[in-house]
Amino acid sequence: MKALVPVASVLEKAAQEGLKEAGKVILKRARELSPSDSGDSDKSGFSLVDDLTLQVGFKSYISRIQHEDLDYQHEPGEQAKFLETALDETDVGAIIAAKVRATFG
Repeated sequence: MKALVPVASVLEKAAQEGLKEAGKVILKRARELSPSDSGDSDKSGFSLVDDLTLQVGFKSYISRIQHEDLDYQHEPGEQAKFLETALDETDVGAIIAAKVRATFG
């Protein structure tokens, strides 16, 4: 006899996969926009999914300063608020929806 899988757990798993994918997209874009003198800041970036919560950030202290300092003169293509911009540019809902649709056919 086939065991029934609760729909909520299948749906939550699909949403988590969508969040993981969105986190990768956000982190990649944030790394493109962040100041990268040595590259160490970029390497400190992370993306974590816990239940239905996505966290994307940088562990490096210098990354945090660079993110918040609006007065610092960045190289072309680099900017302050690089993480916020990456989030604003990413349609997280669409990524999650695509994963859910793919799961349920």
